[in-house]
Order: sequence, then structure tokens, then C-alpha cells
Amino acid sequence: MRRGGTATESAATEKERRLGRYRLLDLIGRDGDARLHRALDGNGQTVELWTVPLARLCADAAGVERFRQMATAAARLSHPAIPAILASGEHAGTAFVATLPAEGRTLAARLDDGPLAWDEAVATLDRILDALSAAHRAGVVHGALTADTIRHSGSAAVVGGFGRAALTAARADHKDDLEAAARLTERILAGHEDRPAVAALLAALRDGGTFPDVASLHIAVSGLTGAPRPRAAAPVRSTRWPLWAGGAVLAGGVVAAVTILNWPSPPHTVAESPAAESAAVALPMPPPAATPSAPPSPPAASRQPPVAEIAQALRTIPCALVTVEKTGGRLLVSGTVAGERAETEVRETVEALAAGWDHGFDLANAEAQFCAPLGSVATALDANRGLAEPLAASVLEGPDLSAGEPLVLEIRAPARPVQLQVDYFTIDGSVVHLLPNPSDSGAALAAGASRRLGEKAEDDKPQSGRYWTIGPPFGTEMLLTIATAAPLFPTPRPEQEPAADYLAALADALATLPDDAPAPLADAQFISTGP
Repeated sequence: MRRGGTATESAATEKERRLGRYRLLDLIGRDGDARLHRALDGNGQTVELWTVPLARLCADAAGVERFRQMATAAARLSHPAIPAILASGEHAGTAFVATLPAEGRTLAARLDDGPLAWDEAVATLDRILDALSAAHRAGVVHGALTADTIRHSGSAAVVGGFGRAALTAARADHKDDLEAAARLTERILAGHEDRPAVAALLAALRDGGTFPDVASLHIAVSGLTGAPRPRAAAPVRSTRWPLWAGGAVLAGGVVAAVTILNWPSPPHTVAESPAAESAAVALPMPPPAATPSAPPSPPAASRQPPVAEIAQALRTIPCALVTVEKTGGRLLVSGTVAGERAETEVRETVEALAAGWDHGFDLANAEAQFCAPLGSVATALDANRGLAEPLAASVLEGPDLSAGEPLVLEIRAPARPVQLQVDYFTIDGSVVHLLPNPSDSGAALAAGASRRLGEKAEDDKPQSGRYWTIGPPFGTEMLLTIATAAPLFPTPRPEQEPAADYLAALADALATLPDDAPAPLADAQFISTGP
């Protein structure tokens, strides 16, 4: 983080170029907020990694869940013209989808050289439409099919972009894919309008409304050469051994992640077996059983999930900022943990208390160094959670921020006047004191009142005191706000200092508060920063 926009930026570190287990190499594409990187996974395998800020998916309530469902469905696809999706998930404020890279020139570049030969044109189009039809049968839409998303090597076209669609094409449907396929058909068949069958097909496409779905268009294209009509089939699903990838596990085509996903998943279970594709085998239907067994009974409707009990137990883990809620008939534990030990403790606590309810985890991981500041104010954090009108600090435009973006805070006092101490713990082991600071010593806040820190005026000057922008090093960092009846320190601390020095002074200050003073309150949250 940079104060006032004046600090010299340090050279980018290796950590800045990583996303979980992936090392980012080159930025090779963009689509709005989404970025496509060439990357290496933990085994040194080259992958293509689509990423998008998690905040973008949170624009509506169903955004993250829609991404998870689309990515999971796309991971089940098995077609020679669709690159395998290796993993998907969320890490440090970023949603990602990792796929095998597609080689060769784009179809758009090839078409710029001139029309495809007749046999090549039909074979290429047949392969593309067959892949798209298979995806639709599996409930997956592409959302942005163009000649630029297709890699072309003779007739062996490869349709990329299904992983990207999970991140950026939330509202695309089969009709959008059909319209894109129709445009692509016209472009690929350009130069062959002298053939009566092609002329008739293109005329039908231009009139619109002729083909109800991609499968029917595929049949029409196959008929251009007199080939037999393709037989509809259920989508073939692949069976893959689990691959650990950037905090996510892809098992049987279904994503399960440290940070997200399926229910429940044992921590850090990794199989190192190679990927294997399963063949579709037709089996005779068994005769109906005379006395079919009843399915397992779900938890009785009258029995309530142990949300309050688990929440209370999780509050005793000082290195975790997590919540528990009932969603979709399951218990979801979400938040951020500082270090693997805290994650293990959270998981074991929930496993012990879940009482038979299905449960899942949406846990982001921060460095273990943030356990120390959380532990120093554990009592104050717990006291604040129990208030009807607690101390609250929020990051505007956050908690996921990129390089150059401003850090602007909204702080609301509890139902009593307080003195504020606002600290920003960085990933490199420092702490920046946002309030008080050399430009703003007014840390008093009236009962229930709110104020902003770091906001600029329209002329680009600070509204009051300091302002800050995001800079390297990047990663998961932490904002800690403490409220006391009197200032914690008789004189303000240095604007920036080693976190270890500050935490020692903070412990002394909290220990010497008068016995008859109101209990200190604290609010903490993690902030994800990136380039």
C-alpha cells in the first residue's frame, strides 16, 4: 500500500505473479474484467488460466453460486474438440478456471487468409457444432462463440472458452449460442455459395427461425456432404483422478476447493494418479426389485441445524474470521483463516458439531502472521460481535482491490462515543496506522456516527488527512479497527512500523486500560490486493 500516492513502488515480487498453486507467466487475453493468463501449475504443466475479481461475481446474490454450477458442469464435458477444464475455484479474492491450452492459430486468423477448402470447411464446422451440441446436452452454454475462440489445425478444430463463459457469460443461453453458431456457419462456408445445398442453408440462416437448436443446425451441416445424420447421444462424461490445483480439487469432473465448493471435502486429499477417461458402456437394465430399499432420510424437518452452537464454537478460534449459515439444506462455513493450523481447527470443530447435517467450507487462506493481531484483540472482537449496534469498518469498492485503486474506509461507531485506532497490516510484516496519522489526529467518533477515511475531494486532494492507494507487495492483508473510551496511546505511533513492535505496544496498552472503562471493541477484515 502507498500513502498519499507518493511512496516509491518496489519491484514486483514472485508472489505478485502467483494465484495459489499457479505461477502466472503471460497475459494473453482480456474480456472486460476477465483476464487470460498462460500459467504453470504446481507440477510445471502449462495451463490457460481465466481469472476475474470475485467482487464482479458478487454483483448479484446468485453470482458466485452460478459460477460454481457452470464451472462444475463444464468440467464434466468430455469431447475431443473441447479442452479439458482442470480446476476452478476462488483464491484470495479471485475466481479462476484452469484449462488445458489449445494449440495452433485461431480460426479467425486462418479465415483471414482466405476461404477454407470445401472438405476442410465442412469438417471444421461439423466438429465445432458437434462440440457445441454435446455441451448443450450437458447443460453448458458457451456464451461467446466466435472464430477467435477456436483454434484451427486442419479439420481438428478446438473450441476454447467454456471455462471463460463460467466467469463472464452468466446470462447467456442456448439461443445466444445458436445465433453465434449461425454467424460462424456463414463465415466458414463463405466462398462456397455456388453449391445449391450451401446456398439453401445460408438462405435459411439469414431468414432466421429455421433451426430451433444447435443440434438441428449440426444435422443440416452434416447433410451438405450426404453424410448420415448424427445420432443424438447423452453427453459422455469423463472420470478424472483428483488434481490439486491452486487450492482446488477436481474429482470426477466436479470441483471441490479449499476456498469453495462441494459438500463435504476432506482437507488436502490429493491423488497423484494420471487423468483417465472412462468409456461409455451400455448395460442391461436389471429387473425391478420386489422390495426397493428406501433412500436415506434427510434430517428431520423439526430438527434445527446447529448453526448457533457451531458459530459460538468458531468464535473461540482466534485465528479465523468465519461465519456459519444454513443454505440449501446444508451448513456453509465461510470466511478467512490465518494459517493451516487455524483451517484445520475450523474444519475439525465443524465436523464434531455438524450433527449429521451436510456441510461445506468456503474458506480463504491468509498468511499465518495475521494470527498474532487477531489473537491480540480476540476478546474485543468477541465483545463487538455481541452488540446490537457494533463497531463496523468496511472497505468501499472492496474487499478485493487492484494496484492503483484507492483504499477508502467507512467506519461506524457503536452506540457509545469512542476513540478509534485503525491499522492496516501488510503482507510484508508492517503495519500502517491509518488513524491517528500525521495529517489526522481526530480519532474521536460520536455514538452511532460514521466517517470516511482516505476519500479524495473532486480536485484530487484529500478530503481530510491522508489517502492511500494499493501497491505491491500484493496478497491477503488485514484491516483492524479498535474502539476504546480513551485513546489507546498517549501519543500517536509512527505512521508505519514493524507489526511485531506494534503488537507488543498494543498488548501493553490493552492491559493497562482502567478496570472501570468500557470494554474495548474491535472489528477485523481481510483485504485481497493484486496487480
